[in-house]
Amino acid sequence: MPALVFAIVRLAVAGDADRRRYGVASVLRWRLPGRLLACLASLLLSAPLFAEQPGTVSGRLSYDGKVYVLRHVYAWQPPLQDDEMWIYLTDEALPPAAAQDPVLPEQLARDRRFAGVKLIVSPAKPCLDDIRGVVYAPRADGFSLDRFNFGPSWQALRIKDHRVSGKARTAWMSWTLDAEFAAPVEGSTGSVRTITGMAAQDSPQAAVFVAFEQALVDHGLDAAGAYLTTAKLADLRGRVERFGEASFTAFRKAQRARTAPGEARRRQIERVNVDGDHAEVVARSGPDSVHTALLIKITGEWKIAEW
Repeated sequence: MPALVFAIVRLAVAGDADRRRYGVASVLRWRLPGRLLACLASLLLSAPLFAEQPGTVSGRLSYDGKVYVLRHVYAWQPPLQDDEMWIYLTDEALPPAAAQDPVLPEQLARDRRFAGVKLIVSPAKPCLDDIRGVVYAPRADGFSLDRFNFGPSWQALRIKDHRVSGKARTAWMSWTLDAEFAAPVEGSTGSVRTITGMAAQDSPQAAVFVAFEQALVDHGLDAAGAYLTTAKLADLRGRVERFGEASFTAFRKAQRARTAPGEARRRQIERVNVDGDHAEVVARSGPDSVHTALLIKITGEWKIAEW
């Protein structure tokens, strides 16, 4: 049974990633277990905030009578999609690496590292009456987390030129929010370029994708690691350690049997979506078999972040 773990996880991610793009649902959910390691959380907490054009916020969140003064704002639009933008208004600074993860903020709030609210808006078609979000309210005697899907009493919301600004005032059950904010939007460039056909197959992202898979099945993780981000390499090494070398060897054998080699694999690439330094490679090996890999450009080189 352990020998099947690699294949099962990989196929599940491929299906989810094809249904929804980077950052919103399945791909980030798959990497959650590794990200929740205590050592990684500690690293995220020490990461510096982006400071090119710092945002500003004034206001407060009140929960069951406890008041949190909001001093920090961070806006993130997950790349390769235009469905969601996340706006965090918090009392303590939330590291960007944590704010970019859909689950880590809850973990940090449970550890009483910050309190605040996450507003989820549509960057393409912002609707003031339909704002979703999460309220994080840690207390000395516990922790409260409320999810909401109604529009606050918005006085203003503006998204333009990679910046977002707004005023919000609302009162609901046990909590109230009164805040004004402005911030640069990190993440997506706001424009996804889709490459298809031979242009996609000849793209640098496709070259990395094909080379990684070939190196993995032919030579193992040490050789394939050159095409991975540091975090993804650590994730796969952790899987090998947990499930054993025999399981990983069986996975590589199965992968070799079901994946076309070299140029044949390259010809299976249907499209490449590019959003700044983020890219998505989509390959189809059969009518119902689609595999999506996510890449990030780091110091000028494309690396696989999810596969």
